[in-house]
Amino acid sequence: MRNFIKYSSLEFRKHKGLCIPRGPSFSNTQKIRANLLGNTLEFRAPKHAPVSTESIEEKKLSPSVYDLEGRHPSNSSMPSQSWKSADIFHRSWAFYGPWFTGHMGTAICHIKGLSLSQPNTQFNFLHPKGFESAILGFITADWGHYLYDIGLPYFQAPLDWTPFNKLPVPAVSLLVESTRVATYRRKYIFFPISRDNIVCIIFPYRQHCSGSQEEIDKKISPKPMQDLIDNIIGSIRLTLSPETQSAVDEVKKTCPDLSVSPDCAPLKWPAHVDKDGITIVDYDENLYLETCG
Repeated sequence: MRNFIKYSSLEFRKHKGLCIPRGPSFSNTQKIRANLLGNTLEFRAPKHAPVSTESIEEKKLSPSVYDLEGRHPSNSSMPSQSWKSADIFHRSWAFYGPWFTGHMGTAICHIKGLSLSQPNTQFNFLHPKGFESAILGFITADWGHYLYDIGLPYFQAPLDWTPFNKLPVPAVSLLVESTRVATYRRKYIFFPISRDNIVCIIFPYRQHCSGSQEEIDKKISPKPMQDLIDNIIGSIRLTLSPETQSAVDEVKKTCPDLSVSPDCAPLKWPAHVDKDGITIVDYDENLYLETCG
């Protein structure tokens, strides 16, 4: 448990040496449930405890069934407009240094449901191959189009691609990170809950100081934030509805273990996706000019 005197939000001095910040305790967290198209998602997470300057409010889970009818993001954030997302949950946690050294880092949990803007009967997200194609298409639509004036991509992904084998459906974790300027590192968990819908759990986190990521890690340890994220991920459980379980059983007839690829190399970015949300195409600044203008 965080000592609120030793690890205060007040800042009266600068920390010297490597700082090990302290955030909320995971030990006393309560179980959280969400009904997603009849499937039950359960996990544990601390109460919302953001830094005082946090502008995004907590989004609490609703007791009703989520139909995951999403909306399109802005044209600038996803020029292809090929995916829709439905916000489900949002909490943020501040981490503080010892003895009045103030705010040192932030970790966030954001959950949303994803679906193609144009449903495609050729893809079944409950099948590992269709699921993987969808994930790579989505992260490219979301992050692959950002680039510096010199042509280098802002972001690289997927990094640390790891099959997430504790769920009854195909699932994977991965990282999206900046290529040059240190910003939020983002850990993702993806898994499908129907042939057309994917749940995306995003954990952005960062330390509150300047420098390259290597320099920042030597000033403020990211481990307390990473540990909290890993604890939340370790608590995730998914119970399928009878309808979804029947669809998964059908996939198992041709793919018994539902396993995703053991690894995946970072994609060649900058890049776009086609309007289908799946097909990755070469970057062209004029491709979606009319939607971004």
